[in-house]
Amino acid sequence: MATKSRKTAAAKEAKEAEKKAALKKLEEEVRVSIVAQAIETKSEEPPPVKVESTAAVVQEVPVEETPPAEEPFAETVYEEPILTRIIVERYEGEKVKGLYDGEGEAFFYGGNHYKGQFSEGFMHGNGTYTWADGVSYTGDFVKNHITGKGAYVWKDESNYEGEVMNGIRHGYGVMNYRNGMNYAGNWISGKQSGKGCLNYDSLGKSFYDGDWCDNVRHGFGKRCYPSGNVYTGTWYKNRRHGEGTMVWHDQCQSYSGQWEDGVQNGIGEWIWYQKRGFASQYPMNNAYRGQICQGLRQGYGIFFYANGARYEGEWENNVKCGKGKFIFKNGRVYEGEFRDDHIVEFPQFEMDGRNTPDLSMIRTRTPLPSERASVNTHGSINTFSPSFQLRIDHLLMKFEEVDREEESSQVMNATLRHMTSLHRIYSFYSRLGLESSCDSTFLMTQMQFWRFVKDCRLHHSGCGLAEMDRWIADNKECCHDMHNPNCTVLFREFVNNLIVLAYHLYLSDESCFTGLVLASCFSRLITENVLRNACTVKGYIFCKPGRAENVLLYQDEVCEVYKALCSARTCFPPDDVLTMRQFLLYMKDMHLLNNDLTAKAVVDVLASDDPNVRDRHGSVNLEIEMGFFDFFEALVGCA
Repeated sequence: MATKSRKTAAAKEAKEAEKKAALKKLEEEVRVSIVAQAIETKSEEPPPVKVESTAAVVQEVPVEETPPAEEPFAETVYEEPILTRIIVERYEGEKVKGLYDGEGEAFFYGGNHYKGQFSEGFMHGNGTYTWADGVSYTGDFVKNHITGKGAYVWKDESNYEGEVMNGIRHGYGVMNYRNGMNYAGNWISGKQSGKGCLNYDSLGKSFYDGDWCDNVRHGFGKRCYPSGNVYTGTWYKNRRHGEGTMVWHDQCQSYSGQWEDGVQNGIGEWIWYQKRGFASQYPMNNAYRGQICQGLRQGYGIFFYANGARYEGEWENNVKCGKGKFIFKNGRVYEGEFRDDHIVEFPQFEMDGRNTPDLSMIRTRTPLPSERASVNTHGSINTFSPSFQLRIDHLLMKFEEVDREEESSQVMNATLRHMTSLHRIYSFYSRLGLESSCDSTFLMTQMQFWRFVKDCRLHHSGCGLAEMDRWIADNKECCHDMHNPNCTVLFREFVNNLIVLAYHLYLSDESCFTGLVLASCFSRLITENVLRNACTVKGYIFCKPGRAENVLLYQDEVCEVYKALCSARTCFPPDDVLTMRQFLLYMKDMHLLNNDLTAKAVVDVLASDDPNVRDRHGSVNLEIEMGFFDFFEALVGCA
């Protein structure tokens, strides 16, 4: 009996040993693991900085600012979980030569689970890995490494979708947080680095769009706050630092200049925008230019008052203090010592810049020639007054000498008859693309003038914008830059341009003349073109509010492309031009034509704003010149 019992025990031990050996062999064959590095990606906004709350109080225009609310942040640290070495408890799926290969599903010890593609025993291809705590990854696997494109989902439904390398967010990706925040941009080693946009709310009203480094704003970027206030400029470790512009829309102020550690510091310009009625003819604002220390006027600076007065001199803690010069709006000048924002000799005298003071008790002098012309760029040289003069000498030279004075007088009368309408139209177009600006009065740009010309259908006569630029350039001393989109068109230039265009467009139709030539041409242009069609904005750039602000950011780059494509004309003036045929070939060379944007679709875009492209028989004329504005509009239309 003892012998039999020993044999039974030995057999049992041998069977146990054989079972352990088989289990060990099985474990070696089916063990699948990934080791991923855990990282943390806090997307926090910095604590409140003093920039938005920097006191901008001036005695002339009292302004009170309130500190900004604390900015939101991602309170949870989201990590790509670690896949430690764990044992496959069970596998269901395809095998090749005893190795997992093809579609399969693995159940790991501890509750982790993978379902997807295998290759030669590795998780390889597309699949979904779910950890026991509920975190999951769906995407690319490369030999047991999470590498490629995929999506992480955390227990609180926060998620990341984008590029991954060795289990870490690396490349371009989008992170959505449970509190409504989301970041879309570049990642390096699990941190927000490079170009990216972080939205602090689901509505997109509060965001930062720009450069990042290790999860902090660093480089150039734009921060839009919930209040609508906007900072655009350079950042250093989450602080405004370097050159930048802050616009307080809720307080009608802006600062543009140097920043240090989040506060205005250095040389800058601070503007207090005035609340004016629409179409005000005095686009002047209170403004300060000079030295600023920790958000206060300190050192030398110039303060420009909205009525034309100004102070030049020393400042201390936001008030005039030290040597200075005050130039009143009537031109008289006081020069002397100032203290606590007052003249030392006359401490009771108030300098508010709004009224014409009684200067009988103050020692003043007449201004020097250099002081007569204000250097305030916010001042208006675009007003209507008895000094308003036309510059049409080059047109008058085309008439007999005895007729020139009468021609000039009659066309001036014609402009005065329509002055109110012209002023309204000028104000309308000068605001195009600037809907979000604090100011209410602007000077027209060349881009806005070109839009006005096309809206009035002046190009329907067969003459394009490029040819009209040449007509207008005949009256300028320098015409080498006649197609420059960055020029400013003052109101008097606006009126002069209309007279020039009217002369060239309607001179040949003498049957319509009811008086002198210039006055008849101008009156016809106003009644048949301007008053009927102006202020009905067409095209692709300015037609929708908000679009132009985004599109015009690329104006300089588009201008460089346009100049590179143009070729010089053989006739005078030898300016550079581009034809519609060259534009179409350019689109083809850049491989932009496809099933959605065909050559016919491009022609349709060109013809949508110019009836001369197609005739009534359907024939297409691609030899029409394209000015820069035509080129820009066509690009936006094709986009």
